[in-house]
Amino acid sequence: MHCPFCRHPDSRVVDSRTSDDGSSIRRRRQ
Repeated sequence: MHCPFCRHPDSRVVDSRTSDDGSSIRRRRQ
């Protein structure tokens, strides 16, 4: 799944990157 925020192909990377923003923290479950 590609994150609409950081556009990373890996949801795990998304969790770390958006974790600081707090916008996609809820999506980290995926």
